[in-house]
Amino acid sequence: MKILLAYSSKTKNTKKVAEAIYEQIKDQAEVDLLDIKKQRKKLEKEYDFYILGAWTDKTNANKNMQRFIDQQQIHNKDVALFLTCGVPREHYHADDSINNYIAFMEERNNRIHETFVCQGKVDPKVIIVFKILTWRDPNFIHKMTPDLADMVKESRSHPDIKDLTDAQDCFDNLLNYKITHATV
Repeated sequence: MKILLAYSSKTKNTKKVAEAIYEQIKDQAEVDLLDIKKQRKKLEKEYDFYILGAWTDKTNANKNMQRFIDQQQIHNKDVALFLTCGVPREHYHADDSINNYIAFMEERNNRIHETFVCQGKVDPKVIIVFKILTWRDPNFIHKMTPDLADMVKESRSHPDIKDLTDAQDCFDNLLNYKITHATV
């Protein structure tokens, strides 16, 4: 089985998760690890399965990943998705984000086999923007409250060893199942 494990990373959160997944699954199949910012033209190789990781932007996969999916014509494919997000995976924002990513992929007739969400540290530039927008508009949706400040502080340690191990287990189990049941 030929797998493309492609990721988009801004603060290295998604890169860490992708590399951990790669280390876990590289001996189970022919796996190409790709940082999408290094891919400017159409891939020449065809893949049986796509694992696509992105950082969260506006409750979806970031625009670079969305553009990559469309440029590479990842449509009507078997895929698994993962996201890094500044909030814990139990937070509604994480749910909204992965659900929007799933919808984006399903609009392209892709078959989603697995999803994974992992908390990552929040880009400090985002916090500056949130503070400025809170100052300008006290009703700003991402108002810098003590709760949000605590969540940002907590995010600094992520992705941690447990997050990476959970990602490895998730995709290892998926591939073991796929290989055993030969459904890809």
